[in-house]
Amino acid sequence: MTTKTDTTSKAAAANSKTAWNGAYSFDTMADEGRASLDSFVQASAVAAKGYGAIGSAWFDFAKETMAAQAVAAEALMGARSWAELTDAQTGAAKGTFERTMAASNRIADMTVKTAGDAMEPIRVRAEDLVERYGKPAV
Repeated sequence: MTTKTDTTSKAAAANSKTAWNGAYSFDTMADEGRASLDSFVQASAVAAKGYGAIGSAWFDFAKETMAAQAVAAEALMGARSWAELTDAQTGAAKGTFERTMAASNRIADMTVKTAGDAMEPIRVRAEDLVERYGKPAV
């Protein structure tokens, strides 16, 4: 007949070969969870700040575009010949294209940078966890 103590001893011996080896308490694991949550909160703060800047960049682009369209409309209305009209339309289309491409590139760069910066605290935390707990069982 096996006693409860013998079963517990066998289970403890079996678990001693794992990376966990029974050395971690619930408090330790709760601390690890809090540290992971802190890294997520840091990442969220960086993302919020970055995406706020991206929103501002879009708003600035919209204001710039509306101002340019007003100037283009004025030029179109003031055209006195077909040549002036086509030149004004061509200039407006070219300016719109160039502004849109520049804004798109700038905002894409901001987005990539924000995503990378936001993932940094999570990456550091993951590397820390792998370093401490990712060792194979012996």
